[in-house]
Amino acid sequence: PESGELRLDGRPYREFSHEEVRARFAYVEQETPVVPGTVRDNLTFTYPDASEEEVWTALRKVRMAERVADMPDGLDTPLASTIVSGGERQRIALARALVRTPDVLLLDEATAQIDGLTEAAVHDCVRERAEEAAVVTIAHRLSTVIDADLIVVMENGAVRARGTHEELLASDELYRDLVRALRIATPAPASPELAAEIDGARRVATSG
Repeated sequence: PESGELRLDGRPYREFSHEEVRARFAYVEQETPVVPGTVRDNLTFTYPDASEEEVWTALRKVRMAERVADMPDGLDTPLASTIVSGGERQRIALARALVRTPDVLLLDEATAQIDGLTEAAVHDCVRERAEEAAVVTIAHRLSTVIDADLIVVMENGAVRARGTHEELLASDELYRDLVRALRIATPAPASPELAAEIDGARRVATSG
């Protein structure tokens, strides 16, 4: 800032080290690697002091608890000795992020390799996390972002539009096309005026 002071939790931001800032973030990427070791190692390597209950709570949130409980040694099963799918690796990575209870959860196409039922579970735990902290999601699957407070539509490397799901349905043709192509059910608008706008937009899109 050119003037004033930026503070984080009342402390001047410039006093924070890179490590302290990064510790507030958890990142789940599209191609999620697993580290050598057990399921427990993969869930706690960024939070080694996590309790048993914290680990199982995170696994339950991503609907992975039953799968891990069925493994030969539960949390202590070496991942090299059991077969996990891409979607299961993704859920382990998300559970690892939730164990840390980050201030900011970053998701980069985090549901790209997950089946529909599991995707619904992931959405539930993301919504729950968003009640307490910030969640930033990059996604092509719009079902991942329709509940966001703010959606930014990108095209050719530039911001094309921004708004809520309802606002973008009413105002942006590309967003409407994406929603229609993915056959996403649209929620009831918040007001009669917005309902009329969306209805008119749909008629234009249909006639086009």
